[in-house]
Amino acid sequence: MRKSESRIMIRKLFCIGLLVFYFWCCDAQKIMRNTSILNYQRGDRTWMHFGFSLGINYMDYRAVLSGVNDWRAETGKLDVGFLVGIISELRICDDLGLRFLPALEFSSRSLVYTHIPETENNKQYAYNESVYASLPLMLKYKAKRINNFRPFIAAGASYKYDFQKHDRINPDKSVYFRTNQGDVFLETAGGCDFYLPYFKLGIELRFSIGLTDVLVHRPDPSIPGFENYTYALKRLRARVFTVCFNFE
Repeated sequence: MRKSESRIMIRKLFCIGLLVFYFWCCDAQKIMRNTSILNYQRGDRTWMHFGFSLGINYMDYRAVLSGVNDWRAETGKLDVGFLVGIISELRICDDLGLRFLPALEFSSRSLVYTHIPETENNKQYAYNESVYASLPLMLKYKAKRINNFRPFIAAGASYKYDFQKHDRINPDKSVYFRTNQGDVFLETAGGCDFYLPYFKLGIELRFSIGLTDVLVHRPDPSIPGFENYTYALKRLRARVFTVCFNFE
C-alpha cells in the first residue's frame, strides 16, 4: 500500500473514531449522574472568557497532478511543528460559544517528486517552511456536562498568512516551486473539556483544509531550469492537522 493511501486510511479511521467517541459520550449522559464535586463552574457562566492554547501540528499539501509531463509528486516526510495561540469565547447560550483563536503556527511541508532521471534513487524532495499567522473563527457546540468533563465539536473558517515568503526558487534550501502567502481554510474540530479546580483543560483535535490553490503557476524567470517542478502540478492545497491543549 502506498504512503498516501495509508495516510488517507488513517485519517478516515480517525474521523470515524472521533464520531464514535462523541456519540458514546452523548449516550452516556442518559445513564450517568453527576456523582462528583463539580469543579470550576464559573467558566461556563460568564458571557466571555479567555485563555491560551498550545499544540503540536502536522502540515502537508494535497497535490493534484497536471499530467503535462511524466513527473509525479506526493506528500513527503512527516514533519511535526507547534502552535501557540490565544483563546477568546463569547457565550451564546449554555451549549454554544463563538470562539476567536488567533495563533502562530510553525511547521514545514514537503513533496517528493519521482521519475526524475538526474537524481539518485529517482526521487527529489521539495521543502517549504511555514510560519502562519492564523485567525480562526469557530462555533463550538458543547454536550451536556458529565461530572467534570464535557465533549464538544466545533467548526468554522480561518485566514492564514505565511510570513515565510516562497516567491523565489531556492535550490540551496530545496525550494523548487513557489506558493502564495495567504490562504482560507475550513476548520473542523472535536474533543473534550476537563474541569479542574481552578481552570478548564481542553484536548482538541483540529483538521484544517485549505480552500484555495496556493501554487504560483508561473515558474521563477530569474532561476531557470526548475520549470518541471511547477508544471507537474495542476493544483496545490494546504492541510493542517493539530492536537491542541486549551487552558481556559
